[in-house]
Amino acid sequence: RQAARTKQAVVSTQSTGVGAVFGRNISGTPQPPCRINPVPRQIPEKKWFMEPSFIMFTGGILPFGSVFIEMYFIFTSFWAYKIYYVYGFMLLVYLILLVVTVCITIVSIYFLLNSEDYRWQWTSFLSAASTGFYIYLYAIYYFIFKTKMYGLFQTVFYFANMFVFSLGFGIMCGTFGYLACRLFIYKIYATVKID
Repeated sequence: RQAARTKQAVVSTQSTGVGAVFGRNISGTPQPPCRINPVPRQIPEKKWFMEPSFIMFTGGILPFGSVFIEMYFIFTSFWAYKIYYVYGFMLLVYLILLVVTVCITIVSIYFLLNSEDYRWQWTSFLSAASTGFYIYLYAIYYFIFKTKMYGLFQTVFYFANMFVFSLGFGIMCGTFGYLACRLFIYKIYATVKID
């Protein structure tokens, strides 16, 4: 046991050091696709539905809608000890989730940029990551109406696992949304001609 922990500590320390050296030396400064003003401009007043907080909250509804039927079967295999067989269909649902997440996030950020709000980075990530919030709400519904769990230990175990699952799901969707928006913004602003 002690030897395994020592090996893990040595490998982790060396990997961290090598990763830090590569990360510091390989990554450069980000190059914007066009010339930008170093002084940020004032963001004009906009309607309530164009605010980043509203976009972040509602951006996950459609991606969640594309997977919530499959979530029932996944939760049933986790908590009701049923065997899950349809992995091909789950892959298809996953691909649909990615396409819907990317499209919704790009459209949301396009509307945000049209309202002259340049704060797209966290809005794109959190807009897509809010899917995890809706997954957690579904987990609460599933616990109340579909499981027969009771007691403090089972309840804490269920909600802790579902929190970690929803957080991971949200980070995955947020990453895809951010990367898609970054590519989209670099493409549209690369064609801007500034004299």
